[in-house]
Amino acid sequence: MQCPPFLPSRARRLLAVLLCMAVAACTKNPETAPPQPAALPVTTTTVTRQNIPLRTTYPGIVYSPRNIQLNARVEGFLLPQVVPDGALVNTNDAIYRIDPRQYEATVLAAQGQLAQAIANRDYAAIDQQRNEPLVAVNAISQLSYDQIVAQLAAAEGQVLTAKANLVQAELNLSYCTVAAPFPGMIGASEQFEGDVVGEPSSTKLNSLVQLDPLWVQFSPSSTEWPKYHDRMAKGPLTVELTYDGDPSLKATGQVIFTDNQILTSTSTLMLRAQFTNPGMIFRPGAYAQVNVVLGTLDNALVVPERAVFAREADIYVWRVKSDDTVESVLVELQRGYEGMLAITGSIAEGDRIVVDGIQRMKAGALVHDTGAAPAQTAPAPTSTP
Repeated sequence: MQCPPFLPSRARRLLAVLLCMAVAACTKNPETAPPQPAALPVTTTTVTRQNIPLRTTYPGIVYSPRNIQLNARVEGFLLPQVVPDGALVNTNDAIYRIDPRQYEATVLAAQGQLAQAIANRDYAAIDQQRNEPLVAVNAISQLSYDQIVAQLAAAEGQVLTAKANLVQAELNLSYCTVAAPFPGMIGASEQFEGDVVGEPSSTKLNSLVQLDPLWVQFSPSSTEWPKYHDRMAKGPLTVELTYDGDPSLKATGQVIFTDNQILTSTSTLMLRAQFTNPGMIFRPGAYAQVNVVLGTLDNALVVPERAVFAREADIYVWRVKSDDTVESVLVELQRGYEGMLAITGSIAEGDRIVVDGIQRMKAGALVHDTGAAPAQTAPAPTSTP
């Protein structure tokens, strides 16, 4: 195609360039496709069926079955403390001692009084035996003999009194040693060496708390009580507790007590579980989370907790299709346990879902599995029969 000769030379050159560009554009291959986006790296897993424990968590408070004051029961000077504050003690271990000398003297005096009373009783018994045949032959009067018998009875009473005084004296002497009535841990002393204790203002010396086993008390709703009743009818109900919610600090116990009435102000029923505390980690007064399993959700569809995401008020998972593109699937949550979720919805066992990388997903995105996540298994419940 030639330019008209009447156009100026500069215009003819510009028109020729435009014509060449048009021809080049027309000669391009119309079938050339735009480049495809790169596949997104993700980690996937498959949907499985498992039995999920029906676990419920309650706030609880740790108590000691035995928590007592150590008191001075006799008055005296406090001697050096036998064991330090915070020590673990066994039954009958000495913890404090009070100066015993005045009480030892009282014991000796009581022993002397008892010996004197026994001697008087024995003499009165001999005198009664000597005069008994004489009254039969009227060698002595009946009045005199009755006085001798009365003297023997009085001597018997004096022996009993002397024995009681000796028992009391020995008991007071024993109180000079303040010992542990059960195994436990002592707290902080309130009286120290040289203090006069046993007076009304200085009676308490310390406290002693049993640390193993311990109790934890928790209060399910009254509407849950029938489930507990049915479950405990089958045998002991095991609970698991964590120290202030820390999953690394655990203990296991059994329900040993249920209260006899529902607390109307909260509509709850108090339950008590006893658990062993060999490491002494749990202490009375601590808060704990009490986990109770009353049954199982059998043959549930299970996915890892991190595989789900929220969109407004709904919950979804990303399912990988056969062409390695993803689609969002609406699901409903049934139960959670140990990082696993039981779900229902338009999803089936064996479906491949995205576990890691869901933040970058959009419908129809191409994905590349960098390594399937290992299938997770919910731990078997320990408290179901």
